[in-house]
Amino acid sequence: MTSPAPAPETVAHDDLCPICHLLLYAPVRTECNHLLCASCMAQWADASTLTRITPSSLDMDLSAFDPNYDPTPDLEAGCPMCRTLTAAVPDRKLAGFLEARYPAAYAERRVEEETARGSRVGEDGVQGMMILIGNRHRAERGGDEGPNKHNWTFFVRVSRPDIVKEIRVNLHPTFRPPRVVLTEPPFEVRCLGWGTFTIEAELVLNEPYGWVKDGMGSRSQSLELSWMLDFEGRGKQGRVRAKVKKLDGDADHPIDVDARASPVNLPHMDHQHV
Repeated sequence: MTSPAPAPETVAHDDLCPICHLLLYAPVRTECNHLLCASCMAQWADASTLTRITPSSLDMDLSAFDPNYDPTPDLEAGCPMCRTLTAAVPDRKLAGFLEARYPAAYAERRVEEETARGSRVGEDGVQGMMILIGNRHRAERGGDEGPNKHNWTFFVRVSRPDIVKEIRVNLHPTFRPPRVVLTEPPFEVRCLGWGTFTIEAELVLNEPYGWVKDGMGSRSQSLELSWMLDFEGRGKQGRVRAKVKKLDGDADHPIDVDARASPVNLPHMDHQHV
């Protein structure tokens, strides 16, 4: 005798995502205490991006992150519910509760997310990229030969080096050469000099990826960041939470390609201040 089909699961209103109106899948909780699907938060965050640099411990390294860490839920954007600028973190306890309470519906949502929409990281959607930017520093006494010098290393670390084509670094014009292009990790420039100045770094992605840069959803293959050298102690570091998107066939958002020539292409570079 055939067993009767299980009764369809009725999902409580509080367990529905306010964006897609489906059962919350891989839910994230915003700082303003709203719940959304991780993919819905990522898609909503597609409307804006932040490139401000947040101070971070110099000892922080990307290797300290869980290798399965998905920075997408950490993207900052206006909350779709209250418009407050916020970030979101995975609510794994709630995810486990929802999967246990609605096993069939949650399984259907998993299939939908991983096939129709892509995985939570989102091969075709907005993805997060963590960037560490800063400089290490060591003072060298000049002795009788002259003033003290500063041995410093400027660096950029990214959580997705596989999609970074190059990083263009603009130094003070007194350095030779004043502009270099780093083409593979570690992305860093080691120098010996006397004073601080602002370094301009331009991060260029491999096609078909582009940075999501503003509230209009414009895309560009390059992202510009500025870093003021710090000669206090061992140096300093900052963290940037940025967004990228795979742009295959995205005719509505053409990529802004920067065609400026790259004068020097090196994995890393040692400089002497002249």
